[in-house]
Amino acid sequence: MNISVKKIGVIGLGLIGGSIARALKRSDKNYIIKAWDKDKKNLEQGFEEKVIDEYIFSIKEGFFECDVIFLCIPVFAMKEILDELLISISPNCILTDVGSTKSDVVALINEMKVKNPFIGGHPLAGSEKSGFAASRANLFENAYYCLTPTENTDDEILKKLRDIVTDLGAIPIDMTPSEHDRVTAAISHVPHVIAASLVNLIDELDSPDNVMKTISAGGFKDLTRIASASPGLWAGICLSNREKILDTLLSFREGLKRFENDLESRNRKSIEEFFASAREIRNALSDGKNIFQKTYAITVDVDDRPGIIALIATALANKNINIKNIGILNSRETEEGALEIQFESEESRLQGLETLSRLGYQAKLKE
Repeated sequence: MNISVKKIGVIGLGLIGGSIARALKRSDKNYIIKAWDKDKKNLEQGFEEKVIDEYIFSIKEGFFECDVIFLCIPVFAMKEILDELLISISPNCILTDVGSTKSDVVALINEMKVKNPFIGGHPLAGSEKSGFAASRANLFENAYYCLTPTENTDDEILKKLRDIVTDLGAIPIDMTPSEHDRVTAAISHVPHVIAASLVNLIDELDSPDNVMKTISAGGFKDLTRIASASPGLWAGICLSNREKILDTLLSFREGLKRFENDLESRNRKSIEEFFASAREIRNALSDGKNIFQKTYAITVDVDDRPGIIALIATALANKNINIKNIGILNSRETEEGALEIQFESEESRLQGLETLSRLGYQAKLKE
């Protein structure tokens, strides 16, 4: 099967939909992009900025030529949109969404007996801002983008969608809808619940003069930053992923209960092990270890000081060596740190190693 993708539809030209359109327009594939949004101003702005080629007022008629359509809308609005969309689109048009839960969407697609190929999608990127005005072409750069094929998904269709995700600048990851919802419950949804719970707890425990809120410092604010997210959005997400979130909360409560028991019994050894395990796992999160695709990385011994990343990045840019990812890797317990740099290919990695070594940096390949 030879699948050609030229015309792409975007339904919902907000932060995610607008960023998809911008990123695809920035690529070298000459995509033609059509868009619909309930806010006409978003469409007019997108057209004026040449982010989209055409804006659509009628979902029933406007997307009939599209090869792929991104459904950048909430799950609760999906059925109404699909009822109109499916009237006229080609039976070969690929449909994909961008929501943070997948099982409900797949269930809806099956319930509606949608004949078009559908693959759920979830870009693990976003912003505290919302709307088309906040969209940007680099929103997905080096971000993971989950695709959730089912047992009925055609391999060629999945490959084509993976190619488009790569054109966004993102890193595609395949997993089942159920696994996706289990993973996002643990790494995203429950952390939002915990952050909101901590903020509400401080409000309940605070004195009339608000001393807790007044002196809450960086650590507390960093930990609870995500509690500032949209209440309506997160209520919808939690209800959509209800079962997986409840399972994860049960595991979380069991862990808290074990800690509570250790604290009551003054079990210092277990308490230290609790924090040591968390520290080790947390530090490993920034190790750059990637089970989904091969990485081409080097490490550089540097002082952890302001400007060092920019200095090294500039040196590589001067040699036209493109960096995929870069960051300081250490636990902040020593003054010395290791800089890890990831490249797009083995050739770029070797060029980067040679360039930095010649400049006097202690660089080595990371296996």
